[in-house]
Amino acid sequence: MLLSKWGILHLMRSGIIESINEALDRGIRIRVLADVESRTIRFFDKLDSRIEIRHLDNQAQMGVYVDEDVGIQVVNSETNPTGRGKDDTALLIESKDYMEAQLELLKVQWSGGVDYSSAKARLVDGMITEPLTMKLGEGSFYERMRKIIGKDSGSRFTNLVSRRPGEPTTLGLSAASLRELGIDMSDILRVVGQRIGQELALELRDENEDETFWYQLKLKWGDLGMGEMSIDAMPPNIVSVVDSHLQERNPRLDSVLCHMDEGVLEGIIKERYGIDVIASEQLCTSLGEEQCEFKISRIE
Repeated sequence: MLLSKWGILHLMRSGIIESINEALDRGIRIRVLADVESRTIRFFDKLDSRIEIRHLDNQAQMGVYVDEDVGIQVVNSETNPTGRGKDDTALLIESKDYMEAQLELLKVQWSGGVDYSSAKARLVDGMITEPLTMKLGEGSFYERMRKIIGKDSGSRFTNLVSRRPGEPTTLGLSAASLRELGIDMSDILRVVGQRIGQELALELRDENEDETFWYQLKLKWGDLGMGEMSIDAMPPNIVSVVDSHLQERNPRLDSVLCHMDEGVLEGIIKERYGIDVIASEQLCTSLGEEQCEFKISRIE
């Protein structure tokens, strides 16, 4: 079932929900793909727990599709979200070819949706709980492992794959060894940083004025031990950070962990403004500079 922004209200107030519950009792599996927002969460919470729900941004279609047999596609619905659907019109679809094509599209949309519990956590608690999506390199890890073992079998290792004696580690693993396996630790930390940035912005989602948002964000940035932030505009093109990171952080890891800071900035701007950007560090204190400076470039 596809529901647009206010579709859940039509579902609840038209009496259709009773038919849905009857279908569930007959063993019918029902899945709902909807555009969930804060004002409709309480209605989704009332749905039977046997209904699987996913959220998809800007989902505007309304309809019901039953296997490959039949579909009902709403072509007109009341603009009033509290209406009962008396003036709605829909198409009954019994074309097998059309249904096959539509179901393929639905599979793509469903896989791109977010589990309802994760969507609710974002809207209610300002937390992102869906899994991180990371790229861990391409090719055969087995072949890469064999090459590492073959190349270094004469050396002494505390752990053959993860660390050589005396070699600095990142999150407990050697960044060099990870690279040999096709895993770029910088990319992983950037993705983690993006998630942190999104949650920072979500905490301040009720700040409508940009000036207040960035002022509060600077305070949070400092509270996290990430230094004193300054920006040149809203949204920023240049972000400068003085005294970044905690004093006890290992300077040998700064160049790697700075990618997390880049990700944090990208996540903040993505969540706040809905635009994709790349943050790249131009100056870094680990290289002897007095401050860290990040350039923010919009992805067209």
